Amino acid sequence: MLASLVFVFATSGIASAETCEQEAAELHEHLERESVRASRWTTIWAILFGAAVVGQVTLLVAEVNPTGGEFDQDTKETLIVGASKATLAVGSKVILPLRIPVPSRTADACADVKALRLALTDAAKREKRSFWLTHLGGTAINIAGATILTIRRSLKVGAISFAVSYPIGPASAYTQPRRSWKLYREKQPQWVVGATATDDGGQLWIGGQW
Repeated sequence: MLASLVFVFATSGIASAETCEQEAAELHEHLERESVRASRWTTIWAILFGAAVVGQVTLLVAEVNPTGGEFDQDTKETLIVGASKATLAVGSKVILPLRIPVPSRTADACADVKALRLALTDAAKREKRSFWLTHLGGTAINIAGATILTIRRSLKVGAISFAVSYPIGPASAYTQPRRSWKLYREKQPQWVVGATATDDGGQLWIGGQW
């Protein structure tokens, strides 16, 4: 049986068709927009978590059960744990805010492209890191809170607290800007391997795009 190895290469339309000026303009516009989105997302969630802290502390001090029932020890400790988790969430937005730096323009568009590509890589890493810290960090905090309430009060109290607060973490993570992360992945080299059968044998082919 005969077999041949065929290499197929293709360059991305983005890399071959765009001039330095076009790519620089597009990347700069993308990063500027993503920077605004990141700042807005961080601010909105910091305010929401801050409001959660204030609300739960107010209910705790006023000894009011948010469900309208009796203010008992279960309610008290649930509010304490909830306010503590929200405080940690606010702290994460203040200490580790999602920021997307945007390089300044220069007279050399091709030099700008190099700087902007590096900035895109950095933005993608920041968004990826923030997404997983928000998602997994929120889950860990909620599990810890539920565990504390389960040990101190009951499984029911811990389970209710987890069920109510857990969706907030994914909601925060999935509303986070992730366009730079996506664009960075799209610009990475892509390889495809395949085989084709013929009457005389076969062909193994490898295709690449970058």
